[in-house]
Amino acid sequence: MSNKISKEEAAFASLPFNIQNALEQKNRIVFIANNPSISTTQLEQLLQPDDVLVLFNHFIHADFFANHPLISKLPKLLFFRQIGDSKLHFGLPPRSNNVAVMKRMAKAAPLGILLSNQPYQFPSPSEDPNPDDDPITSDRILIVPPVVQELLQNDRHHSVLSERHPVVADYPYFGDIHSSAPSSGFLLYRLLLAAREHLQLVQKSDLPLRLLMIGFNDNDKTAHFWHGHNWSFERREMSAPPQEVEVIRQY
Repeated sequence: MSNKISKEEAAFASLPFNIQNALEQKNRIVFIANNPSISTTQLEQLLQPDDVLVLFNHFIHADFFANHPLISKLPKLLFFRQIGDSKLHFGLPPRSNNVAVMKRMAKAAPLGILLSNQPYQFPSPSEDPNPDDDPITSDRILIVPPVVQELLQNDRHHSVLSERHPVVADYPYFGDIHSSAPSSGFLLYRLLLAAREHLQLVQKSDLPLRLLMIGFNDNDKTAHFWHGHNWSFERREMSAPPQEVEVIRQY
């Protein structure tokens, strides 16, 4: 008898336990891009009490997500992308970060922390291969505080996702570009699309969990279109989203 699990089950199993539990109880997954055109007023209008939020790297509106009376109570999955093949992840010390609010987030609602490729390595500023990309400021946290260290060492809150996960096995990488891989938004989209299929199967649901993508551009109005992501492939797929997936591109 084979012990091989499906791609969909593997996707669900890749999530921190807190987020697995939240998805079993919620009706919608909302991905929020780091798009400066997204305002907190718009988020207040869009977000609902049964949402699970997905935020990326040095995510926007951190205090809003941590302190808002309703939205602070929503489960949150925070994704932190490895920087090349270094010890660093975008959005975690010593890079610009929101770790000061993560403690509050974890107290208010289920919190999941998903890191790409490797667990957090507790790097020092001297280990940053490109420190000029993100200059250190006086208000920047350079060392993860103990409470957040505990979150990063607890399977309930933390897990690691390979950028070569089976959910992106068909992704056309660029062989001549170091660290070519899916964008963070597309990787998490594929992961949670597969995870919802697993849930739909085990829960015997007629309709899958709804997905809402907020602020994911398909044009060049942002400086973050890194040439190592295959944007044409991602745009093609996102131009015809499947059932129960809504995409709001640009405000």
